[in-house]
Amino acid sequence: MKKYLKIYIQRVLAVFLLMVLSMPTGLMTARAETGLTIDQIGFNPNLILSDNDIFDVNGMTYDYLVNFARSKGTLADLQVKDTDGTMKPAVDVIWRVANVYKMNPKYLLALLQKEQSLVEDPAPSERQLDWAMGYGVCDSCSKDDPDIQDFKGFANQVEWASRQHREKYLMQLLTFGSTIAGKGVGITMNIDGIVVTPQNQATAMLYSYTPHIHGNLNLWKIWQRWFSLAFPNGSIVKTLPSGDTYLIQNGQKRIFTSPAVLLSMTAPNKIIEASDTDLTSYPTGEPVRFPKFALLKSPNGTIFLNASDGKRRIANMETFRQFGFSEDDIIEATEAELAELPEAAPINEQTVFPQGALVKASESPAVYYVENNKKYALQDEVFLKVYFTRRPIVSVPQLTIDTYNDGGVYRFQNGELVKGSGPDVFVIEDGELRSIPSEDVFLNMGWKWENIITIPDRVLLTYNQAEPLGQTNLAADIDTEKVSQAIINNLKE
Repeated sequence: MKKYLKIYIQRVLAVFLLMVLSMPTGLMTARAETGLTIDQIGFNPNLILSDNDIFDVNGMTYDYLVNFARSKGTLADLQVKDTDGTMKPAVDVIWRVANVYKMNPKYLLALLQKEQSLVEDPAPSERQLDWAMGYGVCDSCSKDDPDIQDFKGFANQVEWASRQHREKYLMQLLTFGSTIAGKGVGITMNIDGIVVTPQNQATAMLYSYTPHIHGNLNLWKIWQRWFSLAFPNGSIVKTLPSGDTYLIQNGQKRIFTSPAVLLSMTAPNKIIEASDTDLTSYPTGEPVRFPKFALLKSPNGTIFLNASDGKRRIANMETFRQFGFSEDDIIEATEAELAELPEAAPINEQTVFPQGALVKASESPAVYYVENNKKYALQDEVFLKVYFTRRPIVSVPQLTIDTYNDGGVYRFQNGELVKGSGPDVFVIEDGELRSIPSEDVFLNMGWKWENIITIPDRVLLTYNQAEPLGQTNLAADIDTEKVSQAIINNLKE
């Protein structure tokens, strides 16, 4: 015990001395109010991973862990000695330790990669395995130091690192509000000459384990490359624990400004839940401010309808009243907000169903959705059940239907989950089908089985198939050195 206490005290003193020596005079005072902004690739030094990213023991199934490790390198089959002296695959050691200490297997894999590149190295050396987690080895320490030899060995490293997070860091944070290294939620500190204020326990732990920006940036990059989710275009994602909800559109995340706007676009049970850190790689786009079919008024008094294809100027007040619009429903909008919406055909007295309607001829079973004088054929009653459960069907003469412009067939919206008679499940993205390759991918995306829509094969066959869905590589090509410098430069500005 004395030996371990000696090492522990040495580390605390070393970290404290490093913080003091690296802190420029007046830096904390001058920049305490500044903080760090999320740069364009999404790395936020104040919120690197979520608490669940570290402690969700159900983050991976055993089969997923094995298959993932085998797809990356040799850990699924590489034999190592466990702490009880038995030989077993390295991935089995990871699984055992994850369950004993309630750690997320994903985090253990990321830490192994960050410290010794063990997950992706096709032929790791014995020395890499001996110091797999970098546990017990400080920046200036020798791996041959006799005081740290009890930590040597793959299983020992995984065990000690997990124990450090669960039984030391977490308990210290819950009991004292900070780790022994002085890192805690809301505690502003100097890391490599810049001001950082951890926003959650996970980030405080990461700086306690690796007190550098660069090392934690590497960990974040690995996490994004392996586990960040590539949500299909049009997905609506609620992030936890913040509770913010976003529309994923054209590679950006656009926050919904109100529940009314959100509910105008989707049903509550179709909203995907994910971690706040799952969206950090997505650049922030313009907020989603206006619900579908909202009436918007510009500063100069022009009134628009926010239709499916863009903003439609209402020609005059006579037209406004003709369609039963109410002035009480008008929302004041700025020119900048209106400029974000594409220009669509204006609404005049000859416009047909500006807010959309279902129509059919009495002598025909065919049903159409009509908007902006354009008709879209509903190929099957499934569309009525999914999108138009409370909309009446208006009977009109077939000659009237024939006068509408043909818009083709009505399509499923982005983000819908569909399947035909076979077992394959697809997600709709930009009018195409993307197959979901496994149950693990499905569950990791936060989808719910009950939201899968079974459709006739004849409807399914009208869609083109795009590449299968998989994990993203959003951060695969990030130059961490350049990003570190960009963050520092951003702060100094």
